[in-house]
Amino acid sequence: MEYRDKILALAQTSPLLPTSVAKALATNSIMAGAMLSEMCSKGLLKTSALRVGGSPLYIIPGKEEQLLNYLQSLNEKDRRTVEKLQAEKIIRQTEADPLTQVSLAQVKDFAKPLTVTYENKQETFWKWFSIEDKEAEELIRMKLEGKPIAKKIEQPKIPVEQPKPIEQKTLAPAEKPTGDFWQQTQTFLTKNNITLTEQTTIKKKLEFDLIIELPSPVGKLSYYCKARNKKKITEGDISAAYVQGQIKKLPVIYLTNGELTKQAKEVLAQLKGITIAKV
Repeated sequence: MEYRDKILALAQTSPLLPTSVAKALATNSIMAGAMLSEMCSKGLLKTSALRVGGSPLYIIPGKEEQLLNYLQSLNEKDRRTVEKLQAEKIIRQTEADPLTQVSLAQVKDFAKPLTVTYENKQETFWKWFSIEDKEAEELIRMKLEGKPIAKKIEQPKIPVEQPKPIEQKTLAPAEKPTGDFWQQTQTFLTKNNITLTEQTTIKKKLEFDLIIELPSPVGKLSYYCKARNKKKITEGDISAAYVQGQIKKLPVIYLTNGELTKQAKEVLAQLKGITIAKV
């Protein structure tokens, strides 16, 4: 979509804040924040642990080195920890003072934990984010007085969902959505005298995009409706629906059988023109 391309182009050269995106796209910071959150939920962007004015920075995965330009936003202790790790490349947990140990766990953008087994004991080392595991292993060997480590470095692998194109299946005139959730959706529409004018299946039996009309004293009002069968509705889900409504220039109804997370409720409180409804 056009706004995603614009935001990704901006993020190629520098981390983003909602205010900078709002200015570049000639919109408000709430809308910009919703766009950024939606892109994070799809893996197109990620947020930093580092905060600038209370807000995380939004970066393209793999461009974490851009955050080095914002070290001044860290407190003095964390900044010195980052500079020390950058110079040494590896810090042994047991050799760091208590404050540095705490700091290393805070500066997650720059310090990555590695667990090694040496002489039947596990130890934690912290590596500079940009060095390869192979180089880190050699540096750890040097710290362990040249003795080979018993096992290879075991680094927790956090799966990162790769961005996937949104697949939408427009229903043919003879084809109808099925499933219990769709029946619940139809019951909700009928019960509230809502007219369904368009329907698109996003995920079979689980997610549907609808255009609906609600009766009002001034006539029928059109809404974009996201109907989703999901236990936990996240801030990314809310932001994505809000952005779609803005694109379609329609108010939004998010119809679900799930519950909103705390973060989703916080985002919802900042947005206008979106309503949550339970089937």
